[in-house]
Amino acid sequence: MTPSDPKTSAAASPAARTHGSNSPANAAFVYAGGNYSTAQHKLMGRMSASENFLKGFARHSGVDRFYCYAMRQQDLEDFTRRVQEIAGADKPVTLVPPLDLAVVGEPGCLYRPGPNIGYFAWQRRVADQRRFSVCGVTHTTAEHVVMDGLAEAVAGPTQAWDALVCTSSQVRTMVERLVDQWSHYLSRRFGGKDVRAPFKLPTIPLGVDCEGFAPTPQRQRDGQALRQKLGIAPDDVVVLFVGRLTHVEKANPLPMYLALEAAARRTKKKLHLLQAGWYAAPEIEKIFVESAQRLMPSVRYHHVDAREPEYRWSAWYAGDIFTSLSDNIQETFGLTPIEAQAAGLPVVVSDWDGYRDTVVDGEVGFAAPTFMPPPGTGADLGLRYATAVDSYGRYCMTTAQSISVDVEFCARSYLKLIEDPALRKRMGAAGLANAQSKFDWRVVVGAYQTLWQELAELRRSAPESVVPEADRPAHPLRDDPFSLFSSYPTGFVDGDTVATAAAGGNRQHLAELRTIPLANLMPGLLLPEPELVKLLELVAKSPASVATLLATAPEPRRNQARRSLGWLAKIGLVRFTKPSA
Repeated sequence: MTPSDPKTSAAASPAARTHGSNSPANAAFVYAGGNYSTAQHKLMGRMSASENFLKGFARHSGVDRFYCYAMRQQDLEDFTRRVQEIAGADKPVTLVPPLDLAVVGEPGCLYRPGPNIGYFAWQRRVADQRRFSVCGVTHTTAEHVVMDGLAEAVAGPTQAWDALVCTSSQVRTMVERLVDQWSHYLSRRFGGKDVRAPFKLPTIPLGVDCEGFAPTPQRQRDGQALRQKLGIAPDDVVVLFVGRLTHVEKANPLPMYLALEAAARRTKKKLHLLQAGWYAAPEIEKIFVESAQRLMPSVRYHHVDAREPEYRWSAWYAGDIFTSLSDNIQETFGLTPIEAQAAGLPVVVSDWDGYRDTVVDGEVGFAAPTFMPPPGTGADLGLRYATAVDSYGRYCMTTAQSISVDVEFCARSYLKLIEDPALRKRMGAAGLANAQSKFDWRVVVGAYQTLWQELAELRRSAPESVVPEADRPAHPLRDDPFSLFSSYPTGFVDGDTVATAAAGGNRQHLAELRTIPLANLMPGLLLPEPELVKLLELVAKSPASVATLLATAPEPRRNQARRSLGWLAKIGLVRFTKPSA
């Protein structure tokens, strides 16, 4: 009942070629600037992931053209600027208009930086379901809106040539469970038939620009300058955390504080914690700072806002050890541990969710055991969120309240790295090699292109699910309004309905009414002005049936002509009557 797919996509090769073509596999990007930008105050991990994926694709894909699905002209311009800055100003960009998804047939895939692939599967069904694939990616999966989107992907017209990329094997297991639960419910609800969602669930991680994180001499000087600015001596040890600072939806710093204090009491080294991030709210800053003062008095606490250009990069090279003890269901992958490895830092993380796929315990750092209550013991927490008694943030926080990270393991791991500079260097080098071989965007983009090539092959060979029917709407819940509400009017602008010119039904009066907003709502959806005038003049000569009037319009424009006649009647220039018996 879960989507059928190997646990991990096939081995990736950069710039994978489309089947039967010398062109690298390509995709149209669903683009809204805010979803791809880290240059904003309310910065989220998914924005950083999307921004860097687009940069990585522009740099490593090898495509000769980029495709952008955009609702606004400014988004198209922003997308064009971003990709051409990297790929070159000579690389063309093609717009995919929302009302003409046929253009996606050129690259063959539509990529959206989120999990709801069902939404675009419905849009595609209006035309040809084999024209292109839809590919999405998981970020956080704990929100109801995301879970509802997964449900739409199961119930909607997704195909075997669509894919939802899971960024870690752990989040894939979570998605499989949710999909299985929903599929099982649907099968019981509608007669017991086994429901199987056809879309793929490959596992492809997020990536990092290893070259961009390389610890160059200049960056190391910047890191030393930051240490000096914060009053950190050369022989002191700095433990670094990078990211959003909140115990509600990210990581509770309590285990980190306790473990660092324990480590500080066991070493003669001066220990510092540098939080390079941004507080979710002023009250959270107060909680973090006061808790640090009480729980780790032996450790100096520092904070810099990593959204500021001055600190975004220098913080990485001011640290000696990176740490992130995630304990929250909001996390699905976690970019910062692989960014730390790309920067050459050893890491101490929690063995939690995607961190398990990115941190090799004992090689690139240490992964502390985590424990949570067993399945079946939190139904009341799910109910509180489902009934809106708890917000999403409170749901994450109350769940995390009972998730533990082994504090003593962390303390010992910190101590090993604090006391042994050679170990830090060795693990940092291993982490850099790990990041370069598995998580560099060159590798990750290649994995996506290999996936898109596989999906293209499936479009040609796999059976089509829920083939559209001529007498049914493409989306059952998004019907033609004139069909859906056809029981409402007295009659229809069709057939033998007679159109008669009303008093003042002439082109002069039409021009006057055009200047009144109430009469001029969406003129672009009606016939052009000359054709409207022609219809009006035909009716003015003598009453005529709608069928007669429609015969004067080209076949592709007859629905538009019906709507235009309806509008002429709405503004009082035409009257409709049924012929007498």
